[in-house]
Amino acid sequence: MKKIFFQGDSITDAHRDRHDNHNLSGYSAKAAAILGDKYEYVNYACSGDTSRQVLARHEQEFLKEKADILVYMIGVNDVWRYYGADLSQAVPKEECVSNIKKVIEISKKINPNLKVVFIEPYLIPWKNVALKNAGELFESHLAYIRENIPQLVDYDVPTHEEFLELAKQEIYIADDGVHPNEFGEQKLAAKVVEAIKAID
Repeated sequence: MKKIFFQGDSITDAHRDRHDNHNLSGYSAKAAAILGDKYEYVNYACSGDTSRQVLARHEQEFLKEKADILVYMIGVNDVWRYYGADLSQAVPKEECVSNIKKVIEISKKINPNLKVVFIEPYLIPWKNVALKNAGELFESHLAYIRENIPQLVDYDVPTHEEFLELAKQEIYIADDGVHPNEFGEQKLAAKVVEAIKAID
């Protein structure tokens, strides 16, 4: 049975039960419910992580599982840390891309036959809240990710423009611009299912 490994930040963590890394939550659980028992699933995402923090822990975690498919979503916290109290936690776009590449390289070194699905990060206005500088910085990061990452993975999943368009229609996939609500989880799960079916 093939194993799908979910990696990322709070969007993928979704308050999962940390006592067992097999426990899914949020969009990963919804995707697994659709894909069914054809696969085994694990989720190692950690709320609050940047690409730097994922890189620091990923090799040890992936070695335990040696999964067949990696579903990886990261990037929004790299930008968000620019607006926190400790700017040393912010991750420049060049390092963000380097970190993503290294996670992919490490994973493929452990399993040369690995398939990789990368879910691009998103950051949307919510309930008429303007993002101002954060939105501009995020889009600069996203553009750099798009220049460098899609060619390295088996399936790249854009999200930002679609979710922005929904927000313009006052259809919100996240009540705070980042963490998906029930509708947002369903949208992300559908994208994961589409990706898995396309590559496997």
